[in-house]
Amino acid sequence: MTLPIVVVMLTLGSLLIVPSLNYVSTSLKTGEMVEKNLEGLYAADAGIEDALWRIKNDKPASFPYSYQLSGVNGMSVDVVIDQPTTIFGEETFPQEGHSDWLVITKSISYDASIYFYTLSITNNGEGHIKVEKILIDFPPDLEYVVGSTGGDITTVLPTVIGHSTTGIALVWDIPVPQPTVEEGATKNHTFQLSGPPDITGVEGHGFVQASRQDIGTVWDGDSHPYTITAQAKDATSTVVATIRAGVWEAQLHITCWQISR
Repeated sequence: MTLPIVVVMLTLGSLLIVPSLNYVSTSLKTGEMVEKNLEGLYAADAGIEDALWRIKNDKPASFPYSYQLSGVNGMSVDVVIDQPTTIFGEETFPQEGHSDWLVITKSISYDASIYFYTLSITNNGEGHIKVEKILIDFPPDLEYVVGSTGGDITTVLPTVIGHSTTGIALVWDIPVPQPTVEEGATKNHTFQLSGPPDITGVEGHGFVQASRQDIGTVWDGDSHPYTITAQAKDATSTVVATIRAGVWEAQLHITCWQISR
């Protein structure tokens, strides 16, 4: 190999080596960042799981409720459990002193790919109660049967939020004049959903809202909704990962999940 060719090869080698070294360095840094982010996501997920356990077994007396976990993948995790003021864009109101006057029961039957729902609303209090809104959230694989709403409450079409592949919510926003449930009376709200048999959580979760200000939003059984935010931080208090989740208390059914930094 002549000297000019050697010089050319050495020059080309130097031009290739520097970018290659930079690429290796960048790849190592990227790998470290990905590993740290994964550890942060696992730590934040541990915060969500801890909050779910608390809701089920040791529910806080008031909200928002904040606490911190330490030593999770070498990180601290700030957790906040709260009660939302809106569900699917629908405003909710605090339960007031006479919320127990409005009692909700539900029955479901199934035949030929159709679920038949009856929501019974009983007035166990004093005076009349007007029903202004009904919201029920359902798991995936169910579809509302158009025109199936009936009973004593309303026949208006519900607003369908979401999609059957991920789950739908039905909202009946009842116009004036709103139906009255007289003292000691029970009125029924019926509708149908189509879907396969034996769906887990097919009963759904939701609320009935009354126009009386001393009642507020009455949840269906123990179907209270909560939001959970878990934020993982490293030793320098830098946020590595954040997970936010929405959950119904009954069966701890998670309705939404958001990951961010």
